[in-house]
Amino acid sequence: MYLKYILTGIALLIGGLLAVQGSINSQLGGLLKNPLQAAFVNFFVGTIILLAINVFAKTDLPAKETIKAIPLYLFIGGVMGAVYVSSAIILIPKIGVATMLGASIGGQMIVASIIDHYGFFNITVHAISPGRIAGIILLIIGVFLIQRF
Repeated sequence: MYLKYILTGIALLIGGLLAVQGSINSQLGGLLKNPLQAAFVNFFVGTIILLAINVFAKTDLPAKETIKAIPLYLFIGGVMGAVYVSSAIILIPKIGVATMLGASIGGQMIVASIIDHYGFFNITVHAISPGRIAGIILLIIGVFLIQRF
């Protein structure tokens, strides 16, 4: 029972890292004078770190047949990650870290609620409820308040 709260706390900390990551990447984009180069550096460094972790953990490479059997749409996550990181680097200097992350979290919550409600992508169904809708609305109101003040 308490594990759920501990894991939620960890997710909260990881969310805090996104604010740091966006700020650092934005500064890198300014120094490189190109947000897309900053996004490339971000993914390049991340790739090196993940390669090292996989080597250290001695994970096996997936078989060619396994990779061929994966539906193509499951590879689009990398594209989405590149769009998110590049957009954050471009938007943070213009609208600020809090507005960028608040708005992106609002968008995530809207889409996540739809995915949860219908069980898309083999996710366990969690029906939309008035409480969830109220939470999303309050989050979006919060984004407007952050942006305004």
